[in-house]
Amino acid sequence: MNIVVLSLLILCYSLVLGIIFAQVLLTAPVVFKVLDDESASKFLRKIFPRYYLLLLLISLISSLISYLWFEALDLYISISISCLAFIGYAIIPVTNFARDRGWDNLFRWMHNLSVANTIFILLISLTQIIRIINT
Repeated sequence: MNIVVLSLLILCYSLVLGIIFAQVLLTAPVVFKVLDDESASKFLRKIFPRYYLLLLLISLISSLISYLWFEALDLYISISISCLAFIGYAIIPVTNFARDRGWDNLFRWMHNLSVANTIFILLISLTQIIRIINT
């Protein structure tokens, strides 16, 4: 396998990991410490769609790379990340609607789904980096 292609795929998954870690470790904790509730809500409603769209874009690039140069399994794994990122993006309006209406159970469920999506994307990306390095 061409080292450039391997490096590109590792780069895609590494970018996904970096974006997730930046969001979880840097952005989210600071938002709630620095901004008041209303400002934090406005900021998060702007950042999360971009967060999931960026994850989706990078995972689509990794899907293309996998399709062109790797096995079907790698393609399916990459597409699964794309699907999870799309689901994360698609549930944002429902999550915001539930929050605005005070529907705490629905909000918690949707927020937990978003968190689970992020965890699955992180674990799949990490697994893929390890798989690629060991090939």
